[in-house]
Formats: sequence, structure tokens, C-alpha cells
Amino acid sequence: MSGRKELNEIDNQAAWWTTVLDSGEDMSEADRVRFHEWLLNPANARALNVYRALVAVIQELPHQKTVALTAAPPSRSWFPSLGRLSAEPLRLALAAACAAIVAALGVWFNVPTVREYVTQTYTTNIGERRRVVLPDGSFAQLNTQSRIRWVGAGKDRRVALEKGEVLFEVAHDSTRPFRVIVGNSEIRDLATEFDVYRKSNGSVVVTVLSGQVAIKELSVGGAQPAWTERLLRPNQQIEYTQASLISDVHTVSAAAAVRWREGLLVTEHQPFTTVVSELNRYTPKPILMADPRLESAAIELGGTLGIQDVPAALERIQHLGPIVVTDTGDSYVLTYKADATSAEEQSGGSREDPAGRP
Repeated sequence: MSGRKELNEIDNQAAWWTTVLDSGEDMSEADRVRFHEWLLNPANARALNVYRALVAVIQELPHQKTVALTAAPPSRSWFPSLGRLSAEPLRLALAAACAAIVAALGVWFNVPTVREYVTQTYTTNIGERRRVVLPDGSFAQLNTQSRIRWVGAGKDRRVALEKGEVLFEVAHDSTRPFRVIVGNSEIRDLATEFDVYRKSNGSVVVTVLSGQVAIKELSVGGAQPAWTERLLRPNQQIEYTQASLISDVHTVSAAAAVRWREGLLVTEHQPFTTVVSELNRYTPKPILMADPRLESAAIELGGTLGIQDVPAALERIQHLGPIVVTDTGDSYVLTYKADATSAEEQSGGSREDPAGRP
């Protein structure tokens, strides 16, 4: 195979893997092994980074410019295996269009050459979940309204969690620890499945599903950390802020904590205010608690709620507690049900869902 043909084939393979990784579909174990083997070739890894960086740029463009750029089809001689994707959604087609629009991007936005990209950013919108493969072969599943940046280079495997919640499945490499930077803290491991949730109030919750991770506060300006390094094992969790620990290492059901990847929110033993706060992450229409009694009442909901259909979840909440939900068009307003029975009030308004399902 000539050098030119070999480069074209690598480009074609990189474009194909880009569509696979950004499609949101789960890869089979065989495909995952095949991808990792393909990625071992430095030329393949470089080509993949090119395409993924370009797709990231295109996805951030205004809609009109995206349409204009993707209107001109790429050379099919460069992407023979992508021909059958022409009818797929734009997200899949973007990778095929990358090579044809590099020049236009440079003219319009003075985009630097691909080799100057040192980070890759992955984001999700409200209610969106996305599973991506990081440059080192690890998987990251992003929950709603989340953003991470790959900031690793060479042997340094490093991700910055800027907002939201991400479940990491770390590819094994005993010589290169995998690190997640959240504010002034670092989460370090070798081969683990763990969830990191950066809440809107600034606190961070880390939950370990398998393996173990070490969490430490990074010193700032030479100041001593407020708390010492903590080690977490399966079914353990910790919550902290930049200033202190909110809760030290404690035992939880890790599987329940990450049921968001199935489109479910576990509400058992959760304060009602916490449930509302969590549901607000999945809807562009805010959920407001207009009645102060809802904040002070010890209302607990049993079972789970669906987060892919927030109106349905709110409708179900009305049947589980002394709550009235009013859709004003701009928001959902929650009030305390005036005719709640004394039995419900004495028991804190708690009702257990017999089925335990939404």
C-alpha cells in the first residue's frame, strides 16, 4: 500500500470511529477491543484526534454556519465507508464533512491548525445523556448539563470536570494513573468505575462502583489542605467543598446513585427538596416550590422517578405525597395539598410505591 493510500485509509477509519463514538450507542466488547487495538497505532490516534477536535468545533458553531458548511458533500473517494451514513442525523454526518470544511473554518474563524488543539471538550444539554470514549480509551458517560475537558498529554491521563455529573470507566494502565480535576481537588485511580457529580452549589460528590480511588485537596498558594487524602472503595461515597468535608467516606448503594444512566432517579430516603433540585436538572422549565411548608415538611418519596419525562414524574409525585403541581406554562409550581389527611401529616407525607417503579 502506497503512503498516500495508507493515509487515506487511516483518515477513512478515523472518520468512521468518530461517527461510532459520537453516535451515543453502546459499543460491544468486541468493538471496544478492536477500537483499542486500532488506537495503539500513533498515526491512528493522531487522525482520530483530528476528527474529534474538528467535530467539537463544528458542534459549537451557529446553526446557519453549520448548515452552510455541511451543505457541500466531502469527497467520497476519501470516505468510501461513510457513504451509507448520508441519511443519518447531522451529528453522524459531521465527521464525514470535517475534511471538506477545514479551509472554510480557518477563513471564517481563524481556527488554529489541529496540532494546536491540546484539549477536547465534551458537553451535554438539558436532559441529554452522552457516552464518549476519551483519547486514552476510557469511557465517560455524561449526565444532563455536563461538561468535561480532556487536558492530558503524553503519559498524563487527565480530565477536568467543569460542571455536571460524569460516570467514568477507566481503561487499565498501571503505569499511568487516571486523574479527574474538580476545582481544587484531584480524584486519582488506575482502573475503576466511579461517578463524579459537581453540584450547582459547588459541592462535589464522588461514588465508587468498582476498584478504588484516592481523593485529595490540591494546595493553593502554598496553603495546607483543609482535609487529608481519602480512599474510596466500591459502594462508598464522599461529599466535599473546596473548604471542607460535607460528609466523610460512607457506604451507599452505588448502583442506585447512578441509575440516571437508565433514565431513573432514586428517591428513597431523599429529602423532598433534594428530589426537586435533582429533577430541575432535567427540564428547561423550572420547578418552583411556592409553599414554604414543602421545605419544612419531612416529605419522603419511595421508589423511583423517570427523568426523561419530568411532567410525568411530577404527576406521579402528586400521588405519592401531599403535593399539588400547577403548570403555569413558564414553570411548574408546587404547593402543599390543603386537604392532606392527618395520617399523612403525622407520617411525614411518606408513601411507598409498592411496585418500586415509575
